[in-house]
Amino acid sequence: MKGALKAKDRTRLNVLRAILTEITVLEKRSQPVQTKSQLHKLLEKRQNTCKAAAEEFQKAGREDLVSKENEQIDVLQEYMDDSPTLSTDETVLAIQNLIRWMQTKGSNPNPKSDKKALRYLFQEGGALHGKMVDKSLVSRTFERLVNELPPWDPSMRAQNSYEQHGGREQAGQVTVSR
Repeated sequence: MKGALKAKDRTRLNVLRAILTEITVLEKRSQPVQTKSQLHKLLEKRQNTCKAAAEEFQKAGREDLVSKENEQIDVLQEYMDDSPTLSTDETVLAIQNLIRWMQTKGSNPNPKSDKKALRYLFQEGGALHGKMVDKSLVSRTFERLVNELPPWDPSMRAQNSYEQHGGREQAGQVTVSR
């Protein structure tokens, strides 16, 4: 913020002030921004708002306001690029490991009822804990991968992961061999 003040970069200063205001409002609503992923989500929300405003200004023929919104979008994008999200491949790998872990426990993963199992990925110690990842992508990928599984055969159950990994059991981080 000091850099924006010294450089007299009004666009960057306005964006930073708006973000700080949103963070303050969220703190008062008992939903404080505590992780990088929450901050990234806030920046993404703000960017989407600016994009929608730019579209409305475009329809109204206000090119001056369109350029102002586009400048804000660029500033927000700079900050979003500083906090990269997890790649799709890494996300898929974590979900595949979760499905394998569920199978070692003797359950047949069901895309509708087992979405609550995804919470293991985001809990402390889980493969996706504290990482910036699109949760809707995780949910859709989980559903797709479970639907691609062959029919469940309980006799194909893998060795108990607790024994297999020397007493270390962690959802979403276990590799299983069949």
